[in-house]
Amino acid sequence: MITVRLLCVGFCLAVGLALGASGELRADDGATARHLLLGVRAFKAERYAEALVELRLVARAPDAPADLAFYLGPTLYKLQRYDEALAVFVGSRAAPDALTAFYLGQTYYQLRLFRKARAVFAGLRARDLGPALDAAAGRYVAGVDAGYQTPPAAASIDYYLAEGLERAAADPIVAAEYLDEARQVEALAAQPHHHAEIVAGLAAAWNDAGRAQAVIALVTAERSPSPELTWQLARAHAATADAAHARPLLDAIIKAHGPHVTEATALLARLAP
Repeated sequence: MITVRLLCVGFCLAVGLALGASGELRADDGATARHLLLGVRAFKAERYAEALVELRLVARAPDAPADLAFYLGPTLYKLQRYDEALAVFVGSRAAPDALTAFYLGQTYYQLRLFRKARAVFAGLRARDLGPALDAAAGRYVAGVDAGYQTPPAAASIDYYLAEGLERAAADPIVAAEYLDEARQVEALAAQPHHHAEIVAGLAAAWNDAGRAQAVIALVTAERSPSPELTWQLARAHAATADAAHARPLLDAIIKAHGPHVTEATALLARLAP
């Protein structure tokens, strides 16, 4: 094993600051390590298209480092491939450091996912960012707050819902981010608007993205889960191998002869006794 220690990656954020980051990537002494080093060097030289080619090769390798998103995500951001950057950030196996989280916040902002961006920047302000980045994060938070001084219009909720549903089949990770934005914006509205559709779409996207625990928390918080939410909850419990909770939900779906009866029957048959 070799250790590739990256000091002063030299990210240049949209706020106009040249930043350094320290991190550690491990890879076998072979092709993965070479592509990783070439990708980082290309990024530092601001040759982002070249960096992306190398980092994509690393991402496909069986020994890809868990924190590759720290470098692949910002590369995609620099290339203005924001949907792809978001999928990398959100799908990362490693918890983001402060600089990576800042890029995530900016990616949300570029995609107009303002509530999601605000949450990231507000969280970053509680970390040791230094005065310049802390001030930048504060400006993002203030900007989002200024835009939500009055309840959001129905059209805003409709936009996020439509964007999420459109992406659901092809990219459930990114779809879920739009649908969660819709949920957060709808919570600020003067009156409910497509609430059931938003929550059902979000639960389905989170299930498809492998986030069963998030689905369980989401559905449990609902006062009167719809039949669609009951199906998504059953899927989530089954995914976590919780047959005790999944089985009665699936039995109820099958007895009701609802739209998911065939899928529920198949899932019930696969449950552990």
